[in-house]
Amino acid sequence: MMAQRPQGSMPQRYPRWSDLKAAYRLLSHPRVRPQWIARPHAVLTRRACGGHRLVLCVQDDTDLSAVKVRAGVHKQHSTLAVLPDGRLLGVLDACWFTRPRPAEDETRLEREVRWRESCVWTDAVAAVGAAPAGCRFIHVADRAADDLNVIEACVRQGVGFVIRARHDRRVNDPPHKLWSWLGDQPVAATLTIEMTAQAGHHGRPARPSRMAQVSVRYSRVQLQPPWNHPGEHAPRTVTAVHLREDQPPAGQTPVDWMLLSDQAVACFDDARRLIGYYQRRWVIEEWHRVLKEGCRLEASQLDQADDLMRLAAILSVIAVRLLQLRDLADPQPSDGRGDDPAALQQAVPTLWRLVVAELAQCDPARLTPRRFWRTIAHQGGYLGRQRDPRPGWKVIWLGWYDIMQMIRGAELMQKTLTRQTSG
Repeated sequence: MMAQRPQGSMPQRYPRWSDLKAAYRLLSHPRVRPQWIARPHAVLTRRACGGHRLVLCVQDDTDLSAVKVRAGVHKQHSTLAVLPDGRLLGVLDACWFTRPRPAEDETRLEREVRWRESCVWTDAVAAVGAAPAGCRFIHVADRAADDLNVIEACVRQGVGFVIRARHDRRVNDPPHKLWSWLGDQPVAATLTIEMTAQAGHHGRPARPSRMAQVSVRYSRVQLQPPWNHPGEHAPRTVTAVHLREDQPPAGQTPVDWMLLSDQAVACFDDARRLIGYYQRRWVIEEWHRVLKEGCRLEASQLDQADDLMRLAAILSVIAVRLLQLRDLADPQPSDGRGDDPAALQQAVPTLWRLVVAELAQCDPARLTPRRFWRTIAHQGGYLGRQRDPRPGWKVIWLGWYDIMQMIRGAELMQKTLTRQTSG
């Protein structure tokens, strides 16, 4: 019922009082843990990973700023299973936490011993664990995960990593600085990458979308342990791939990505593949938007932290579903099934195919998955002009909801006619 009205309030999702009361009882039940709610979906997601040779475990957290004061929850950290072509399989792990407040007289040793916000990345690697047989996991994360503990956790689990660096570490022996060392390497090639729009505070754009031409350098380097506690870490050999925009547009911050990975890079194609893995990290940013805007997590009136986490565990799965609907409307699906009517007949009920075929003005037997989802997008307001991008999750869901009301009307009409005929 939540999936049918993800943007609605709890009374809108559950019009009947008995259903609404039952939902509130579940969300406030002290013996129901949010992780238990999320676990079946995580198990199914992990099972789906087993059918692929490579899966990107994209990590990131999001600030629940609108509810943190009321419910005492600051952030949600999640790990998504994403295929190299960008398709989202599901959520592998999720946790919720409040940023710890250090004591005024806390020493560095005390800080190193206690749990810190940076530990959430290492915890997620351990929670996801090793990949299923026949599959390889590669954790992909932004600069907040630039921690030697995260790299070492990936090594212990036998999984790969692509992490954007933020620390200008000492590398090699004799030591050099990371950025300086890569800057001295020859340019392997130039590459044009897409910089997606980035939202700022209160929905205001912090960065417009644009194309950037960057120079690419790469080198195998040995990360040296930090000088202030060298005994805790051993030198670690990784691949560094540096992307730098030499001539950014006026007023724009130049692209400067330093990617660290366990993957070997022997040529520019290998480097470009790692860059592609990192660019898939943007899927989780879209997922966060769907969770908070499409499913309206932050608009919830729940005033207890545990209740909010239980709701987030449910809505996280619904957010996956909304993005998957968007991917199904892709004009060029990577699995090659977009033009196969038989694939749609196996996945979609007959009544849905009949209604959508009528809207598309085509024979239901010839309705393809691509045309099915594009018709739903058109119903939600998507124009589909020649240069328009693929439909977004918002228009897909608006069309889905509209057609779902038609389906309900058709089902009620069928029941009414059946009752009149039998009477």
